[in-house]
Amino acid sequence: MASLGRLAALVGGEVIGNGELEIKGVSGIEDPRPGTITLVGGAKVLAMAEKSAATAFIFPENLPLPPGLAGIKVDNPRLAFAKILRFFHPPQAFPAGIHSSAVVEEGFKHGEGCYIGPLVFIGKNVTIGDRVIIHPGAVIEEESEIGDDTEIHANAVIKGSTLLGKRVIIHAGAVIGSDGFGYVPDQGRHFKIPQTGRVIIEDDVEIGANVTVDRATTGATLIKRGTKIDNLVQVGHNVEIGQDNLVVAQTGIAGSARLEDRVTLAGQAGIKDHVTVGADTVIAARGMVIGDVPPGAFYSGQPARSHPKEMRIQAAAGRLPELIKKVKDLEKRLAELEHTGSACRQANSPEKED
Repeated sequence: MASLGRLAALVGGEVIGNGELEIKGVSGIEDPRPGTITLVGGAKVLAMAEKSAATAFIFPENLPLPPGLAGIKVDNPRLAFAKILRFFHPPQAFPAGIHSSAVVEEGFKHGEGCYIGPLVFIGKNVTIGDRVIIHPGAVIEEESEIGDDTEIHANAVIKGSTLLGKRVIIHAGAVIGSDGFGYVPDQGRHFKIPQTGRVIIEDDVEIGANVTVDRATTGATLIKRGTKIDNLVQVGHNVEIGQDNLVVAQTGIAGSARLEDRVTLAGQAGIKDHVTVGADTVIAARGMVIGDVPPGAFYSGQPARSHPKEMRIQAAAGRLPELIKKVKDLEKRLAELEHTGSACRQANSPEKED
């Protein structure tokens, strides 16, 4: 339980109504429950709020609540909602120690307060920092390094020589540092190119479930600070992803592609190898990038191009059945005119007059 006033102080907001109201949790605007606080993101859901069973509401500063409703007025309501959710649902605490079923090879070094769960495997000369959490079944291979407050979820695999920064989250089933996909044709067969590099993931990166990040052929595959990667994403070898990128589910990034800072790749986007996507660019869902993209762009389509241009192309494509019908009609009229003209020429020819 927490008072509305305490929650407002937590998020830097202004109390509207009774600040002594007791709040016991958070609910959604579509499933409100008594005693909870919920988010009112805009004017469209005000009518739902008026009928809601929730006790209080988080709402933007420019949106006045109807009379009789209590809540918190704040500049960034979605951020406030997230902070209050975390307040009521803090991260699970784990006891420090190494489970008896874990397999730990020689040269392992760890900081204070670390939790190593059941059936974890840790290879030779692995180093982890303070308060690292490694969930059951995870594999940390030789010579890897893991920074403070990083969490590796169940059955994730961290391949050899991988470097993870501080406060990194690797979700279940992810594989970090598997071989890059590289082969050379050899008399009708495929000769495997050894993948001798590593993966480097900087601080505050989150990697979703079943993501694969390939090690570099030489050098490093690099994911920079603050980037967040959704589930089921493929990152190829020698890719460089800049700071604070958002990469949404089922995206594929081919080898040696480079994403600058604050790039957003929507669901199922595809990035060709050896291209550069400029900073602050958005690639729409299923966008297929086959060439360099300038900074600050919004691209969509297959192949991806400037979104306004793609919309014009799609609008024109929608008219194709009508245009095809017009062309067929014109072809028919042209054929009729040609037939009429031919008949007239024959009728007026000297041979006909004789």
